[in-house]
Amino acid sequence: MNKKYIQAAILSIVGILFICGCMQTSKNTKDSTQESEQETVDTLHNPQVGEKAVDAELFDMQGNKHHLFEAFADGRYVLLDFWNLHCGSCRKAESELLEVYDRMKGRLEIVAINLDSISEWQGHEWSKKIVWKNWNDGKMFKKGGIKSHYYDFNAVPFYVLLSPDGRILWEVAGYGVGCFFGFVEALNGPKQDNYANPNLAIRKIDTNANGTTIGFRYYTQKDFWFSIAHDSHLTANGKKYKLTSADGITLDENNTPQTKAYTVRAKYGADINYCDFTLTFEPFETIPTTFDFKAGDGEDVFIIRNISVE
Repeated sequence: MNKKYIQAAILSIVGILFICGCMQTSKNTKDSTQESEQETVDTLHNPQVGEKAVDAELFDMQGNKHHLFEAFADGRYVLLDFWNLHCGSCRKAESELLEVYDRMKGRLEIVAINLDSISEWQGHEWSKKIVWKNWNDGKMFKKGGIKSHYYDFNAVPFYVLLSPDGRILWEVAGYGVGCFFGFVEALNGPKQDNYANPNLAIRKIDTNANGTTIGFRYYTQKDFWFSIAHDSHLTANGKKYKLTSADGITLDENNTPQTKAYTVRAKYGADINYCDFTLTFEPFETIPTTFDFKAGDGEDVFIIRNISVE
């Protein structure tokens, strides 16, 4: 079997174990009532990407009452971080989140929404070290709590990125190393929806009569690789535009990012590298308002949608 498919399979299994592990630990509490409540499937409507966020009442570590929408001060983006104290992936993600929070100071607010009991949350040392908004509605995984307004399964971490006007831009279950750097790259680049694969973002677009050249950046854990297929393409106005050349990567091969993006400084986390590369496609017949990118005709491939030419 091809080595790249073996590694991809291993990474997929690891991702599943991260999520499932957090699902299991979230149930292993002393309170059997909480366990049964966590296993209840929520039936509330969960807003989808593009829809308006749902406000909620929460409490800070000192017991003061807040509303979620307070976080939208000064036109900031807001990242909701659903977590609990027993989640290893939540701890691993915090290192990258802290770096992103510092780089986006004044443009991004993070709201950590803890799903433990208030007493356990308030008494834990990890809770006391969080530097962004750290809130809890006291309902844990119960139906009707803030968690059930955003997703209907019982796992952490779960992330929701909200626009300054309160619409959902991006949501993902679990933590993939480099994904937060990727979504920040997308926010700073051309308008795009990279939530399906947040590690990959578009930085620049050049469209002319000779073709469309797109500059990408891919973030991942140090020594990990990625692959872009030769049958990658753009779609616009119902038509497909083929890939004609690539620079900075080798198509259909394992490409390991070498440029350092971040060196972990905490007990948990991972070093992150990135790779810049460009892809050139056939010229558009008519310049579209938006277009989509797909890295091949397979199912598990990179996809970026609603890319704006402007």
